[in-house]
Amino acid sequence: MITEAEVRLPRPPGVIRRALAAHPIVVDVFIVVWFGIGSIFGVLLDLLGAAHWESGQPETWFGIPPHLAWPLWPLTVLRVGAIGLALFFRRRYPLGGLIVVVLAMFGEQGTQGFANGVALLFMIYAVPVYRSVPAGWIGYGVALVGTVLQFGIDVQRARDSSPGQAGPGGVVMGDSGMVSSPTEFIGLSLLSALWMLAILMLGINLGNRRRYLEAIIDRAHQLARERHQLAQLAVAEERSRIAREMHDIVAHSVSVMIALSEGAARAAETAPAAAADAMQRSAETGRTALGEMRRMLGVLHTTEEEPDLVPQPGVQELPELVQTFTNAGLRVGLQITGEASGDRGQELAVYRVVQEALTNVLRYAGTGARAEVLVNSLPDRTSVEVRDFGRAPGTTRPLAGMGSGRGLAGLSERARVFGGHIESGPVPDHSGGGWRLWAVLPVSAAARTGAPTARDTSDTAEEGMK
Repeated sequence: MITEAEVRLPRPPGVIRRALAAHPIVVDVFIVVWFGIGSIFGVLLDLLGAAHWESGQPETWFGIPPHLAWPLWPLTVLRVGAIGLALFFRRRYPLGGLIVVVLAMFGEQGTQGFANGVALLFMIYAVPVYRSVPAGWIGYGVALVGTVLQFGIDVQRARDSSPGQAGPGGVVMGDSGMVSSPTEFIGLSLLSALWMLAILMLGINLGNRRRYLEAIIDRAHQLARERHQLAQLAVAEERSRIAREMHDIVAHSVSVMIALSEGAARAAETAPAAAADAMQRSAETGRTALGEMRRMLGVLHTTEEEPDLVPQPGVQELPELVQTFTNAGLRVGLQITGEASGDRGQELAVYRVVQEALTNVLRYAGTGARAEVLVNSLPDRTSVEVRDFGRAPGTTRPLAGMGSGRGLAGLSERARVFGGHIESGPVPDHSGGGWRLWAVLPVSAAARTGAPTARDTSDTAEEGMK
């Protein structure tokens, strides 16, 4: 299982920054509350600014701005609420919220327009941060077009209004905030474009950094998952390897023990000494097999006792292997040509091929059968041929029974791992009959160049641990 600690990044600096990142809703509510306070403050300024003093008279006359008078003041409240919702949900719907803010800023706003302008900058910043860079540029275009249209409407409204016509329905402080000339229109449009561009660049920078960190974290998760999967594959491969080795050891040893036991059973009455010798050899074979299994499975135990580590058998151990089958009653001829390749993995495969083939001869042809083993070692490959000539005349069918069918499949898998192949089948009667197994196992490139192979490195380490 992948733990969070495996892919967790270092803790970012700053207590306040970490607190804000851990509580985004608190930040959103904070922004909306301050926008509401700024809007209320702007409305109060509009109301206070509507007071007029005439001729030094102490009496005051209030002209309420139209956007705060009936029937327009509900639209002002709706505007403030819409912009507040857009700010609150800017992380989820930044581009949609930006469009809402741009539409809400059309029409007379008075001093409250300052708060709306700040909200617009927040939304321009949010689009590239929470969406993408292309979406940020689209949002910038929408905000710029909306602002320019709003300035154009202000210019037209300033031209249509008559100077000095301020009354209960007029806008006094609002008129002073209008864009009243083409020069002001061009200047404020350029200034607004630059302000919004600066905010957009800031948002793009932080948004790219945010997405880069997310990509790094996602890649870390992927690497952790891949490492976990590779570990599982390695475990499965190791289990398969151990299963093949165990099959070869058990199949060979049990077949030899069964053949020796059958021979001892037949000779128990007529030749007690030979029967005892056969049983002694059977016991030795069993002890040898048990020792091999202990060495192989010793690495799976977590006891304080270290297992006995010995090199895996190879071509040099083939004479001893052939001798065990000879003791079991087979007549085996062994011929080895060429020098060992030095590839310990490939030599182990050669050993297992001969072992499995002779085990099948003993299992199916029985004692007394004749077999030939030819091993030809070349610089780039090793060929192995094991051929038997069927049951010996006058012998009965062996009592060992049929095999599991996994032996040849395991040998084919071994050959495939080394890039080789195995062929097997019956030999025609005119060629002597029997069964023939032929395998070609290439030598690894590291062994051909003289570089140490993984198996050699492992054997060196094992010898150093003894």
